[in-house]
Amino acid sequence: MSISTAYPVRAPRWILTYRGVDVTADVSRDVRSITYVDHLDGLSGDLEIELEDHDRRWQSSWMPSLGDSVSLLIGYQGGALLPCGDFQVDEVELCAPPDVMRLRCLTAYITAAMRTRRSVGYEDVTLLAIAQAVAERYGLALIYAGDDFTPVFDRVTQTQESDLRFLKRLANEHGYDFTIRGAQLVFYLRAALIAADASTTIQRRNTAHFSIRNRTRDVYRSAEIAYHDMLGKELIDQSASAILAVASGDAFKVATRVGNGQEALIKAVGLLGLSNLAGCEGELSLEGDTALAAGLNIQLADFGAYDGIYLIRSARHRLTRSQGYTTDLEVNRVR
Repeated sequence: MSISTAYPVRAPRWILTYRGVDVTADVSRDVRSITYVDHLDGLSGDLEIELEDHDRRWQSSWMPSLGDSVSLLIGYQGGALLPCGDFQVDEVELCAPPDVMRLRCLTAYITAAMRTRRSVGYEDVTLLAIAQAVAERYGLALIYAGDDFTPVFDRVTQTQESDLRFLKRLANEHGYDFTIRGAQLVFYLRAALIAADASTTIQRRNTAHFSIRNRTRDVYRSAEIAYHDMLGKELIDQSASAILAVASGDAFKVATRVGNGQEALIKAVGLLGLSNLAGCEGELSLEGDTALAAGLNIQLADFGAYDGIYLIRSARHRLTRSQGYTTDLEVNRVR
């Protein structure tokens, strides 16, 4: 007599709200795929919905309007659902044959004004104060996930840059990652993210597909930056060592203008750390997991020389008819 054990297959579940109305039951037969991407750096999440339109109602009486509000929850039956956030329809695309309508949505809190180019000068100000000013301009709450020590700028200029691009540039140059999550403008200290414990372990057998690679191009042992001291009237060199260990590499020459020694050192460390994150990077495809989010660290096991701790740069949660619920990760090795 043979004994077999049956393992229950988890059924994906999603709830789609359109213009404040739960339309899940109404559109479920049309939905081909739903994709939500959670980003760590520079962008908030984005959402794409692909709909079958053989009867052409989505291109006529049900035609979506740009700016319509959308929200999404995804997960599994009987389990907690992942709140993907609130979005606005930013682009509508019709493809044929067969007739397919695609709705691409941006987070509702990233407005046209936030993407408009501006020219502003800041003097004798911290990065935290600049972030606070931008947050207040758009009614966002500033969340500062780091330490209390921020760079102080003698002067920094935003020249024909959108507020989003300006904040991303400042964050990347000075050792932070920046994003907008819902009604919050969030700055993460990159060193703190790198040092955090792994939230979960992923075994090789748990992946449907993976690709991991390391490289020496654009990976450096140290960074060097020079600035002109106005008081002493001399050129001063600053250097910084890499936080992440690298097998090889030259010094990273930082060619930029800074106002003081503190800013020079912080910028050298920030740009060096950002460049060296690409020293080992990869993509993983897994069964859908609502606990996997950008900014978390994961432990990879049974990957041979690639075992280690990896930072999730983006997590793509996708529901399709053929594959069910899957999660794709973009990761960088940090330990």
